[in-house]
Amino acid sequence: MPGHLGARQDQREPALIRWLVALLAALVGACIGAGVMAMGLGLLFTAIGGSFEGSAAMGGVAVGLPLGSVLGFGLGGWLLLRSWKPAPTRPPEA
Repeated sequence: MPGHLGARQDQREPALIRWLVALLAALVGACIGAGVMAMGLGLLFTAIGGSFEGSAAMGGVAVGLPLGSVLGFGLGGWLLLRSWKPAPTRPPEA
């Protein structure tokens, strides 16, 4: 095409796949964060309060699951979106 330099209008817009992959990374981060935080707080609360019928460990899991999932969701999505570089806007110089 004569006079056509660079990308078309639809190629300059951000792709939807970037956000879908970020959502998937956030969901994986939520699963991993929930497990790690629940185990960590369960062990910590047991070390602090003792192991009478597992009440301290259950408290740690009850606090760690939602807290870890929220933190993991935010961290997973943020890390992927921060590290994913957009395509260059100008064509390379020849």
